[in-house]
Formats: sequence, C-alpha cells, structure tokens
Amino acid sequence: MATIILKPTENCNSNCLYCDVARKKRKVRTMPPETLGIIFERINEYLTDKQEEDIHIIWHGGEPLLLGPDYFENAYRMQEETCGATKGRICHAIQSNLTVFSEAFVPVFRKLGIDQIGSSFDPVPHVRGRGVEKPDSDTYNRAFMKGDALSKKHGFSSGVIYVVTKKSLQKPLELFHYMANLKIGSGFDFHPVLIDDSRKKDLAITPKQFVEFLGAIFPVWWEHRERYPDVNPFKSYLTLIDERRQSLVCSDSGRCAYSHINIAPDGSLSHCGRSSDWGVLDYGNVEQKSFSEVMLDEQRKALLVRTELLRNSGCGKCRFWTICHGGCPLDSWFTHKDFRHKTNWCHAKRGFLERYFEPVTGLRFEPFDETR
Repeated sequence: MATIILKPTENCNSNCLYCDVARKKRKVRTMPPETLGIIFERINEYLTDKQEEDIHIIWHGGEPLLLGPDYFENAYRMQEETCGATKGRICHAIQSNLTVFSEAFVPVFRKLGIDQIGSSFDPVPHVRGRGVEKPDSDTYNRAFMKGDALSKKHGFSSGVIYVVTKKSLQKPLELFHYMANLKIGSGFDFHPVLIDDSRKKDLAITPKQFVEFLGAIFPVWWEHRERYPDVNPFKSYLTLIDERRQSLVCSDSGRCAYSHINIAPDGSLSHCGRSSDWGVLDYGNVEQKSFSEVMLDEQRKALLVRTELLRNSGCGKCRFWTICHGGCPLDSWFTHKDFRHKTNWCHAKRGFLERYFEPVTGLRFEPFDETR
C-alpha cells in the first residue's frame, strides 16, 4: 500500500514548542483547489496502472480542520468524479489536534470513510497552545477535551501521541495516570521529542532519559495492563513477542523506501513530513511528476541501500534487528547528513527491552522470520 501524507495546510491554531511546521516560511501555506484536483488525478492514474495497489491518504498539517468541512466536501467530490473506478482502493485517515472539531465535519468524514482521528496531547503546562514563549495551554486543553468528547459522541475513535520532552521527565507516573484516565478510544503512545538539543535545550532529551522515563512507568502498566491495554510502545512489544509477527511503524520497518510520498500545500513532493520539514529528498512537484515516477526516484535507492548496509553490519546481528532495522533514516540524516547510519535512538529501544521489559515480564525477545 502506498501512503500519501497530504498536508493541505501548514497553518495551525497552536504553537507546540517542539514543532517545526509552524516556523517554516513556505510561500503557499494552504493548498489551492487546483492542486488538490491534480492530486486526485495522480491517484487515479497510479491506481489504474497498479491494479494490485491501494492508496492510504493521511490528512496532516498544520491543522487540517482549519480548512473547514467544505474543503473536505470538495475533496470528496473530486474523488468521486476523478477516481470513479479506483475509489474503492483509496482509504483516508486524519491527524488533528481536535480543538476545532465540530459536528459539521461528521457527514463528510463518514463519506470519506474516516472513523478514527489521530491526535496528540500534553498536560504539562505551556508546551502546547497559542503563543510563542509561553503557549496558552489552558485554553488549548479545554478545546481539546471538548473536541475529543464530541468525536467520541459521534463514534470516532482516537489514538493520541504523547511527546516526551525534558519537561516530562520529573513526573512519568503522574503523566501516565493522567493520559490513561483520559480514556482515549485507541489508547496512547509515548514518543521521544525529536528536536535539535542545541536549539531547544529545555525540551530535548537523550535516549537514556527516554529509557528511564519508560522504565518508571512500565512495571505499573504491566501490573494493570488489562485495565490500560492500549499503551505503546509497551503493547506493541508484547504483541511482537506473543504473536511472533511484525506490525511496525514506518520508522522501524526498514521498508519505507518505496511506500511514502509527502505532499506540501504548494504541491511539492518529498518522502515524509520530516524530510519535507528539513528540505531533504525533494521529489519535485505533483504538477510535473506522476506518483509512479516519484516512487522510482533515484534518491529512494539510498534508503534501500541503507537497510542492506545495516543488515550486513553489526545491526543485522543484533537480536532486536527485526523490530528496529536501524530506525528512521531521517535520524541518520539529522545527525550525520547521510542515510548510512543507525538511529541514535537504537540504544533507547534496546535499553528499555533489556533493562525493563524482559526483567519485569520474564519474557525474552528472540529474532523471527521476517518473511512471515
């Protein structure tokens, strides 16, 4: 399945301290209808040519709901008119901060087949919200709670990412209980903040600090896992060991080379959100390039070569290779300005599994057949 990360706007009604999108100086901040129309033409062209493929569209931003329900109604009409024979192989998902979600979005989300709204949240004061130096988190949090409740009322499930920053490190259990008691439909996921520590020393954390943060929470989660089942990365690791199969996010899969396309508001094409934000892996513009051409771009070979290079080095001999694959290629670029190295977060994954997960659970992770 090809994944299109579609950013119709980079405008946002929040200013998360760690977010790069709000600080970008792109000339076109909101995607015009003409560009959106070309995208659906490209989708139909790709699916017509690739009869065995599906396309997964992730609406992203900025805050996509700022565009209003009419924008999504227009997108639905374009899909119906342009992709008549292929629309059954298009699925939609959306990432939103939920602060402007309203009942007006419900009908068009139903038409697009959206039943889950991915989001993010942080109860730590002044990390998310309006304002630059000290974001208004109180107003933001009230709007999030209202939007979350309304989405649940209409049957949408939600999965929330919690971004662990230096501000989180002093109270891991307090944050865990707060997030768990939100009763989020599809649970929540702890992610480390990915930010340049020279620019944001008050937010950046080290892999060791992330291990210790997770380690403080994990014994409590393990004891109460039936009560709080959907907490990641804990649940995903347990599933991997119990079921001996892969279900990995893109950064750990080692297979993103020929699966992702990011489209910015001006139609410029890149690999993913991170590569677009950093000006890496420029694939041209949707007006000039078909998706088949983008998927065959020579730059993608560097990502494929990276996986093989790491597999044949020390990484391939690590017993955690099948759940890591050297991590996100953009982590390598961030540190080394090339894609040949493993992620600096490798030690966080391995450290957590060896120091906390395996001793607490009594389970041991062993490599398994990746072809299954």
